[in-house]
Amino acid sequence: MIRVPVGVLLCLLWVWVAPAQAASTADASMADLDRAQLLSWMDAPAALQLLDKLQPTAQTGDALVQWLMARGVAYAGDGGDEQKAQVIIQRLHELGGTRPSAEAAAHILRSFVYTRTAQYDGADAELKLIGAEAALPAFERFRLQSLRGTIHMLLGRHEAALSDYERARDLATAMQSTSCVIEAMIHLAGFYATTRDLERAASLVAQLRTTVQRSGDEILWVEVADLEGDIADARGDRAAQSRALLEALSHAQRAGSERSMAMVLVDLGDFNLTTGNYAAALDYSTRAVALARKLRRPLFEQLASFSLGMAQIGLGQVASGKRVVNGAIQQSLASGNLHDADDMMREYRTMLEKVGDLRGALQVTHRDDAVRDQLAVTAREKALLELSARFDDERRARRIELLERDNAIKSRDLQAQRLRQQMIVMAAALIALACGALFWGIVRIRQVNTRLLHNMQHDSLTGLLNRRYFNEHILARQAERAYVGCLLLIGVDDAEDLNDAWGYAGGDGILSVVAKRLSNALRDSDALVHWGSEVFLVLTGPMSDAQLNLAVRRVLTALHGEPIAWNGHSIGCTVSIGYASFPVKGTAVAISLLRAMTLVDKALRQARRQGGDRACLISGVSANNEGELSAINAQFEAAALDRRVQLVETVGAAA
Repeated sequence: MIRVPVGVLLCLLWVWVAPAQAASTADASMADLDRAQLLSWMDAPAALQLLDKLQPTAQTGDALVQWLMARGVAYAGDGGDEQKAQVIIQRLHELGGTRPSAEAAAHILRSFVYTRTAQYDGADAELKLIGAEAALPAFERFRLQSLRGTIHMLLGRHEAALSDYERARDLATAMQSTSCVIEAMIHLAGFYATTRDLERAASLVAQLRTTVQRSGDEILWVEVADLEGDIADARGDRAAQSRALLEALSHAQRAGSERSMAMVLVDLGDFNLTTGNYAAALDYSTRAVALARKLRRPLFEQLASFSLGMAQIGLGQVASGKRVVNGAIQQSLASGNLHDADDMMREYRTMLEKVGDLRGALQVTHRDDAVRDQLAVTAREKALLELSARFDDERRARRIELLERDNAIKSRDLQAQRLRQQMIVMAAALIALACGALFWGIVRIRQVNTRLLHNMQHDSLTGLLNRRYFNEHILARQAERAYVGCLLLIGVDDAEDLNDAWGYAGGDGILSVVAKRLSNALRDSDALVHWGSEVFLVLTGPMSDAQLNLAVRRVLTALHGEPIAWNGHSIGCTVSIGYASFPVKGTAVAISLLRAMTLVDKALRQARRQGGDRACLISGVSANNEGELSAINAQFEAAALDRRVQLVETVGAAA
């Protein structure tokens, strides 16, 4: 089951670790406030107790702002009291009338609340309300930079996140704050672990271990051990991962942090489940469920319950295990977390097949198909909205840039007019310079626009056309008209297994080679689109059945015939294909491009169910009206059985 990367969780949680206080604050008070802000996300009750003791020393100035922010984090974070956090935000707004740093702190805290509730766009917008030139104290600039990096990381803007984290590290070094330096190192180590730059991640963790060893802080040891476990997991080193998790649990117990223990117990349950040690997985997961309920952490409880149920099934307690697993999946669906539910159902199905419950596995498969359909619809809708918003932003940015350039030109013209009477020669020189600068600017703009247009329409990994190009140049022309031509959906078989075996870098390398082979197997006139993840879309003009089948056989042979060479390894890779020629024989209904894609996607799934390395052709559809066509689309397997849909299968080995 896919977990939220620990690097991203650290980026969210550690953004509130204390920066250094002003030089006028006593050393002891500063250390206590640093500790309180550390505990604000690890152990909220203890943090609030310490903040109560520090209240007399934090009544004015930046110290008060820092104290209020730490208290707000404790309320909104593990404290689970967002209403009290809103009271803190209101108080900071009131202080903002006389102290600008308090107003900025209110925006930072509200952004944190948005982030805790997965409203990342709202969190990003809240930080943009803080002016770039705002004069903020060092600790607040550090927090702002760190949180901005966290949000960029969660939104998938990795380059921006890395830049933000590096700036935060520079600020921490300039502040000479050990806590901030440690925080910045954890941000960067988590970032590198998440983006699979494991050598840099391991180097930073080694430095962290040395620093934390001097401090003796057990809570910091938990985070360092968790990072080491993530790196070992990415490398496939199960022994090292086990040692790191057990070390993290030991430090969490010595620290007395129940929240840390719950987190590590969840990870240990999942780890032992993955390695087949079901008895240990059952023990750790049972303890994790009890702690999660005590702490009122529904996500921890859901993950631990799933591992508990899976361990019971693995130990032969199938009936009780299925009840627990189904309950965890239902909680995930009820919370709207479809991706986790999809991951759970895949693991669940594999376990049921392993213990021989094939009927139960088939039921889970059908249930997972429905969730995947919903995920696909949601992803398409989100992609369209994001494309629209991005286009609007770019258009506004270009308009502002042109207005600014126009104003600059007008300003230069006015200046030239004032100087013309006094210095004719100089005025001529300035006009020539302005014209040259304008010409150079126009040439540069055209170059940048050409490069931006190419980047917007092509996938950075494969170099193929992307969804944006499809939506703006293909789908926009087709609209609701009947689609005429051939359509293929090509999916790489066992993509998740390939990622597990070779890592994400290997998976990306495989996809890149697959894209090249598909391009070579298809005609130059065919539109080849990287549709998403491991799926490719091909649109061609009308072809005869013989031509279409020949093209499909070329694609199967291109992937089946020769293993893929990557990093000194020879990797076998095949694809499954769903395809059809439109209009389809036997139907009296006009089929739009979107409906055609849905039908071909069903054929692709049918090819995968039959074992992959094969193609499934929709040779005919018996539908006299829209209602019959919709029924076929909704119940594709049943329609194939009763011949409302005629399917022809081509096996790769035979090709």
